Amino acid sequence: MNAPTLLQTIRFGVALACLCALHGAHAGPAMLLPEGTVTLIRATTVFNVDAPIALQPGDLLATDAHGGAQIEDGDGTIVALAANTRVAIDAAPHGYALALLSGWIKIARPRTGTAGPLSIDTPALDASLLDGAAVLHASRDMTSLFIETGSMTLALPEHADAHQPLDGEHYAERETGKPLDVGKRPATSFVAAMPLPFRDPLASSAAPAKAKLVARAQGRPATYADIADWLSAPLPIRRGFVARFRPLAQGEPFRAQVRQNLRTLPEWRRVLCPPPAMPRRRAPSPAQNPSTEVES
Repeated sequence: MNAPTLLQTIRFGVALACLCALHGAHAGPAMLLPEGTVTLIRATTVFNVDAPIALQPGDLLATDAHGGAQIEDGDGTIVALAANTRVAIDAAPHGYALALLSGWIKIARPRTGTAGPLSIDTPALDASLLDGAAVLHASRDMTSLFIETGSMTLALPEHADAHQPLDGEHYAERETGKPLDVGKRPATSFVAAMPLPFRDPLASSAAPAKAKLVARAQGRPATYADIADWLSAPLPIRRGFVARFRPLAQGEPFRAQVRQNLRTLPEWRRVLCPPPAMPRRRAPSPAQNPSTEVES
């Protein structure tokens, strides 16, 4: 093999390796696999989803009282949603992140060399799971979790730079405004309320080879009731809601309902009560040169 051919072969090998690494880092979109009907809010439209669908950043999901769902991605991560659970899909450098508003989820994440940690924001506690399995429950005022295996990093939303690593078989809970409580055994109330299927290891669902990439066309505009809890949620994803849902404030009754709740939605004040436009400044007239003529 001559030198030019050898150089071309090396370049091809490097390019192929980079392509494989890129594919591993972005193994495809996360898929929603409903067990029953899941409410999906995409952009400003509400859909009822009962078939597998590819998820997008910004999707807001809600299971009903009798259903559930699983989220799976190409890296082997599985997120199980119990009944009456609300979670959002957020963008992240290594794929996607989760925002758990309320309810129960269980996560199983394999150890891989390409995937970064999976971030889970909750109102009272932020978590990041590198690998292993964990069960989380969140409400507006409290978050509790049990790490079965692997490792997780915790942080308080108001002290995001102070990280506390935990390994498997640790329990943590926190009420809003109170210190983090960590122990080796989960609280009795946590075990009693945990969904029974979460006692077993998660298994991948039999997903079709090609799920729908877009939601079905039969949707309806979101109402204030659909998104009220999200709009006031103490979660980072809330920062983008004004721009996202601003078109809904063009009409009633959404606009009036937001106005009634400005105390908890102060960021909407500029939408409903925009400051008056600044008056246009008149261009200065050109300065007149003083007369140099001598009066006669």
